[in-house]
Amino acid sequence: MSVRNLGIQLGLKLAALIVSLGACFSSASAQASSKFPEPIDIVYLWVDGSDPEWYSIKSFHQRALTPQSAPTQDAHTINRFSDNEELRYSLRSILKYAPFFNHIYIVTMNQIPKWLKPHPKITIVDHKEIFLNQHDLPTFNSQALECNLHRIANLSEHFIYFNDDVLLGRPVTPFDFFTLDGKVKVLFESSLSPSGPPNDNETTYRTAWRNTNALLDAFYIKEPRYRLCHAPFALKKSYIEATEEEFPFVFASNSSHKFRCKEDYNVTNGLFQYHWLYHDKVEEGELTNLMVTLRADEWIIRTKRALARLKSEHPHTFCLQDNMDEKSVKTKQLLKELLESWYPDPAPWEKDRSH
Repeated sequence: MSVRNLGIQLGLKLAALIVSLGACFSSASAQASSKFPEPIDIVYLWVDGSDPEWYSIKSFHQRALTPQSAPTQDAHTINRFSDNEELRYSLRSILKYAPFFNHIYIVTMNQIPKWLKPHPKITIVDHKEIFLNQHDLPTFNSQALECNLHRIANLSEHFIYFNDDVLLGRPVTPFDFFTLDGKVKVLFESSLSPSGPPNDNETTYRTAWRNTNALLDAFYIKEPRYRLCHAPFALKKSYIEATEEEFPFVFASNSSHKFRCKEDYNVTNGLFQYHWLYHDKVEEGELTNLMVTLRADEWIIRTKRALARLKSEHPHTFCLQDNMDEKSVKTKQLLKELLESWYPDPAPWEKDRSH
């Protein structure tokens, strides 16, 4: 081999060695940076609407409403409180795809999932433990509960709020939700949120957006605002406290409504994020997300298409919106099969199914 060729060979080997070392250092650096310096908790709201005692209490308070305080029809529909064990599988998805979590809090009204056994990683939190005004209880309004999540005892500064119908479909990291410089990451939809005068024929969710937009228009700038994906919400206790300090009437008003009503505000799904955005505390997130609507059996073909899309896209997060009725036997079976196929392994906090 000539001296020239030998030099070329040595040069190529040296270059490969440098690239290899660079890759090692890059990998080590990425691994080190993947460790978020603060604990991150998970918070759920959960209810079992089939519980006779809970249903009796709800019915009593529903009958006690006056015409002036009556909630809209969608505030007390059956599927708003039904339980198809989505929480079981959502927790499995946390264990599978977000093992960095510190602790899980399940906020509920004197209930415990039948399949859940005591575990050091999970704490059941009763509504009474987080409401400042006990006269606001009992409540059947998630908007009211969301105004009080930051009062959970021992809750970490950083936490991620899940509805029980929201699950993870791919691995995520703390940096998908929070930045090292203190910002929260938000997933915005491409569609605009409702604004303008209320519409008597629309859902409480849309009316709450109108109220929220009117508030933000008055305090900050009048502009169109995008809706947020129905996904896990990254939240910080100190940021919520800052929002409460500026808008105490929102927290007091929402908390006092036992059922969703036209005077509610969207807090975890609108007010918090835009308030923080106007104070430079928000960064747009990049996780993929999908909303899947589960309908009555008469719409099963449409449901199958939605589930096929979910399987095809396999997003980081997805929501299984329950629009089923008590006769949706086939649709519920499809849901069960999907959840068991994606999350077959029981979590350590689950009771043995034989018991």
